[in-house]
Formats: sequence, C-alpha cells, structure tokens
Amino acid sequence: MRLAAEGVPSGTWVIADRQTAGRGRSGRAWESPAGNLHASLVLRDVFPLEKAAQLALVSGVAVHAAVSGAVGAALDGQLTLKWPNDILLGRSKLGGILVESSVMRRDQGALAVIGVGLNLAHHPELEDRPATDLSAHGASIAPLNFLPLLDGSMQEWISNWASGEGFAAVRNAWLARSLPLGAGLMVHSGQGIVRGVFAGLDPEGALLLTLPSGALQTVTFGDVALAR
Repeated sequence: MRLAAEGVPSGTWVIADRQTAGRGRSGRAWESPAGNLHASLVLRDVFPLEKAAQLALVSGVAVHAAVSGAVGAALDGQLTLKWPNDILLGRSKLGGILVESSVMRRDQGALAVIGVGLNLAHHPELEDRPATDLSAHGASIAPLNFLPLLDGSMQEWISNWASGEGFAAVRNAWLARSLPLGAGLMVHSGQGIVRGVFAGLDPEGALLLTLPSGALQTVTFGDVALAR
C-alpha cells in the first residue's frame, strides 16, 4: 500500500522469501516459511471501489489457472476454489488470497493490493481445517519460477474482468472451478455458525447457501469451511 501510494505502477509485484508478520482473513496469523509463495500485486487507478470485492473471485480464477498450468493433468482435477478466497487441493487448503482496497484520490479511482499466499514447499498444521502443499504431492516449483505463471494469469483475468464489466464471465469461470454444488459448508460470520450446502453465487459474486430448512441465504461476509 505504501509503495502504491508513492506511485509504483499498477501491475507491480512485491514478493518476500519469508514473512514474519503475515496475516490472513479476519486478521489471523499466517505461517510464511521460505519456499512458499508470498506475493502481493498492486492494482490502482483502473476500477471503481465498489467493484473491489469482485477481485477476490478474479484472483481465485487466476491463481487456479496458474497452479493448474504448473502441476499438469495429474493434480489439476483435484484443484478447487472455495468462496471467497481459498484454493484447495482435495479437501486441504493449498493457499489463500487477501484483497485490501482503498481510495487514493477521488479522481484516480481505487487502489487494491492483492496478496497471494501459496503452499509450494511447506504447509502449516491448522487446528480447524487440513492444509497441504504442492511438494507433498510430487509437484516441486520454486516461488520465483511460479511467479511469472501467476503474473500472466492474473493480468489475463484482470483484463477479462475489465473493472467489473466482464464479471459475468469471471463468475462463470469461478463456478467451473469451484467446489461442487451441494458441498456442505460452515460459515463463521461473527454471529455464530451457519450450516448449509453450497448453492452457487449470486450475480454479484456473493455466496448462496441452502439452509437445512430449505431456505436460500445470501452470504456477503464470513469465514467459510468445509463441513466435516
């Protein structure tokens, strides 16, 4: 964010070998050992702030495409996206995306930093959900070798998104790579846990959850986990 405010071009990547103060969704601490990807993309002056939430889905499609290109057919069929910002390998978390946005000046539009953490060589032992890494599945790639794949994929999908004008295509691409409809989910919204099954996305990209009662609930915020 500081570099963006100082004027670095949109499309600039910042990458770290290791993070000592990484954080994930809802401010939780995040382990960031050397060998994994810890990279953030500056995106500014190109989109309205009200469209910034869509960038989590845009980035999810881009990360999925980059990982798929890196691992080949052997693991590609096991890669899925979980709303709003996780990439899974099987039922285990392979990585996550965190988008932060703000307005620099009203005449410049919005600024976003898209943070991508991907377990290439190591994974943490999480209390509430399984995690994995690519090397554990026989796919070894160094962060600096993976970054060009991610950059190309991210630029392609940001271009397709076109500041929200192409979001319908992004939404369709995300759904094609997502968990299957009917997958059991638990949503931690800060006001308790809501349980239901995945019913897709609404036109704006919010999660649709079918509750045990049969009612359809729209979820715009929350920490989502697979039901055990």
